Amino acid sequence: MPFAAADRPSLAAGLLAAAAEEAGFACDVKHFNLTLAKLVGRATYHHLSHELPATVLGCERVFREVLGGEGVTPREEYEREVLSDPVWGAGAASRRALDELRGVAPLFLGLAFGACDWSVYDVVGFTSTFEQTMPSLALAARIKAAHPGVTIVLGGANFEGEMGAPYLNRFPFVDFIATGESDIAFPALLRALEANTEAPPGFLHRGPVSPAARRPFVSLDTLPVPRFDAFYGALDATFPEERGRTWISVEASRGCWWGQVSHCTFCGLNGDGMAFRRKSAGRVLAETDALRERHGNLALAFADNILSMEAFRDLLPAWAARPEKTPKFFEIKSNLRRSQVLALRDAGVTSVQAGVESLSDSTLRVMRKGVSGAQNLALLRWLHEAGLESLWNVLYGFPHEEPASYAETLRLLRAIPHLPPPSAVAPIRMDRFSPNHSDSAAHGFANVKAMPAYRHVFPFDQAERERAATFFRYDHPGMRDALARGGELASEAARWRTAVAEKRAGELAVRPRFPSGTVLVDTRYTKTGTEGHERVRPLQSAELAMLLACDAPISPARAITRVVESAAGDAASAEAALERFVAGEVIARAGDLLVTLALLPLHLDRPPLGRAD
Repeated sequence: MPFAAADRPSLAAGLLAAAAEEAGFACDVKHFNLTLAKLVGRATYHHLSHELPATVLGCERVFREVLGGEGVTPREEYEREVLSDPVWGAGAASRRALDELRGVAPLFLGLAFGACDWSVYDVVGFTSTFEQTMPSLALAARIKAAHPGVTIVLGGANFEGEMGAPYLNRFPFVDFIATGESDIAFPALLRALEANTEAPPGFLHRGPVSPAARRPFVSLDTLPVPRFDAFYGALDATFPEERGRTWISVEASRGCWWGQVSHCTFCGLNGDGMAFRRKSAGRVLAETDALRERHGNLALAFADNILSMEAFRDLLPAWAARPEKTPKFFEIKSNLRRSQVLALRDAGVTSVQAGVESLSDSTLRVMRKGVSGAQNLALLRWLHEAGLESLWNVLYGFPHEEPASYAETLRLLRAIPHLPPPSAVAPIRMDRFSPNHSDSAAHGFANVKAMPAYRHVFPFDQAERERAATFFRYDHPGMRDALARGGELASEAARWRTAVAEKRAGELAVRPRFPSGTVLVDTRYTKTGTEGHERVRPLQSAELAMLLACDAPISPARAITRVVESAAGDAASAEAALERFVAGEVIARAGDLLVTLALLPLHLDRPPLGRAD
């Protein structure tokens, strides 16, 4: 259902359909998200599914109005309390998109209900992550009213753990709710329904049997190849011109290997599935080959929360050895080395979620990210040098953040307009399953409550809202100051994005100079016009050696030693070069470490990393 992305098939639906068919059950998949995208237009649908703030539950609210029933709050009250919230609300563009959605939502539900004869199905299941719950419930209610014999099953991240029970209590047309991974449990439920026996573990249902027991996690290599034929058939019928721009949804792993060691305080993505599991390299290669042979030469979007480090030893080299490089997307951890970034490029990876959420060492420690600000800066530069698109964010507003971190972050943001700007600069959102939520008092939060939007969407009492909610509002003593300081960061990022759009952000790069030598080009819009600023200047040997020495994060003393050891200059010339570059923010001082900000040609030899670095 909406609001799943319209540029790729649902991995959840594709896996469950394949599992059902493998178990001997005929299974159809409906992609009504494409139907709605056709009605409102792709641009509006993209805004609703990707840009609308999750905290307002705007799409859920619209479909709650269509579903009706008791307890629907006045629209004006929702707009005042939720959309107009100065921190967690939505802007004018989001409000316009919601108005467009409101105009077509009843028509859409009529089309979805009338798309087929629902009575031919024994079971109709809905998978729900983010804002898919109310659209699913609205259609499920119509199906059940017209065909009482159809079994309605809900599953997905919105019902994980204790979250599912309020839905079973309040929506009598729902028969079963999956509370976790269902690769094994869903076919088992179908077999139980066919044999009229007790439901398997992993499902909430009405009856005296406790549903608490859960099956163990499945071995990923045993999963079937997901079935995406229905998505591409629907896509060809609605947006045939978009076929070549879609992604194939795949997974190489589940869970988070870093989270097993140190759960990032803000992250709630894995729920009860933190344990890291990966497919073998051979299985990933075979599966992606099969999917591309079936659906075309399309890019691969990996749903992994984090790329396995073992992939650098087996999977990525196997892709790199192939003459054809299929475009790929991965989420990565930001502690990669430059050689690993080049390995991603050689394997055909074209874009990454970089795992960068701050440039401040103190904030990163609060987050428990296990990286430094200098590492994050180096990664962003390496990705740009290698030609990979990088998606990253700046999060702020943690209770134990140091106030000085805001000024440091602002300084660093203004030094890197030649790199891609952050996708978002925003206060930390409190998500269920994150340490910030599960142990909120220890992390300095107070007054933790489900976001007000839940009251305007779901017919739950307060206790049920707290059980069902994914997003929570909070307070802490430094909140007001954090919002003011964070606003400066957001404004700087907005100016940066405008400069990029207008092609005036400038560059900071080392370039070859004919017939020999190198020059430093610095046309950053944040530096142009400053006193003593040279837009293009020749580089002396000690200066180039210093930029190369700081390619990866390094201490000042070690950087000077590197230059001396390279025979490019003595200690005095190395110190002078370092002082000049730090003053001009060509090399950044981030915490106790240095890192070069200027783009470096890939052919230049970097010094090997030593243990002390």
